[in-house]
Amino acid sequence: MNLEEFPEPIKKDIEDQSLSILEYIADDIIVIGGWAVRALTGDKHGRYTLDIDGVTKQKNMKKVESVLGPLGMDVRKSEWGIQFYQRYKPQAKVTKDMQKEIETLELRIEISGPRIKESQTHHYFEFSLTDFLEREIQYHMKNEKVKIRVPSVEHMAAVKLGLPVDYKNNFDSQVLLEICNLEKVVEIIKLNDDWSEMVIRRIPKLIGRLNDKNRLEHILAINNDINIKEHIKTMKYIEDKLKSKCL
Repeated sequence: MNLEEFPEPIKKDIEDQSLSILEYIADDIIVIGGWAVRALTGDKHGRYTLDIDGVTKQKNMKKVESVLGPLGMDVRKSEWGIQFYQRYKPQAKVTKDMQKEIETLELRIEISGPRIKESQTHHYFEFSLTDFLEREIQYHMKNEKVKIRVPSVEHMAAVKLGLPVDYKNNFDSQVLLEICNLEKVVEIIKLNDDWSEMVIRRIPKLIGRLNDKNRLEHILAINNDINIKEHIKTMKYIEDKLKSKCL
């Protein structure tokens, strides 16, 4: 079961609990992933997000660990970075049919260095740790906001287009490209270790899934008033620009 299938109160509770953890380390990381898209696009980001993804300097890892450890978060270390996690303890009402699914949920924060590596190839995408925007995210159940640091809209769109194809990356790229300078997106893709290869490989899959009426990204696009035909034109424009560079 993905997060979108849970009842609304549960989804809001999960996000609020995640935000309350993020607040402790917001000055120590650049937030990427779904939470960055939310901060950049606001209400247009019509999906919920579970994990918090961030990048930081290597020397900040210990500091983040020293902050999150006392909050009861466990640690999983890997080649790419550190995952902090704890079991989700719902503050919202859970029905009996949801209980088993809820018991498997974890709140997770995944933090790495600024270079995000593609798992199947040698390619990478590198975020700047000094060039960022400051944005705010509103809690659902209280009138407070968390101030975070995020990459530019164009950097987030560029990385999302080259990541593995799933409904989250597909939908996120849709809402980002609606407010992007497309020429900047193409330029950023080209500058990142030929991230072009990843984007060219994945755009046809993104388009195929978006055209499939049974796919969640198609449903999310319709529900959020995204013009699918125009978005596909935009992705094909980016693909053509990148292919012309590769010839």
